[in-house]
Amino acid sequence: MLKIVATFKNSFGKNQIWSFNDPDTNKTDTEIKGLLERMTGVKLCQKDGAELFHTVETAKYVETIERIIF
Repeated sequence: MLKIVATFKNSFGKNQIWSFNDPDTNKTDTEIKGLLERMTGVKLCQKDGAELFHTVETAKYVETIERIIF
């Protein structure tokens, strides 16, 4: 399984991790960054007075390979 794992900073400067399963791998790095930056403008997600997705810091593809052993 492939997913995107992005790290955001909340409005208090702490890390917030977000992931998305089965991303479109045809999108360029610039397109993905632009989409993640759009999430910072929504301002819908808050916790304990902090805006959770204040700035996007990093993003990476994470691939999980399952192998049955018995």
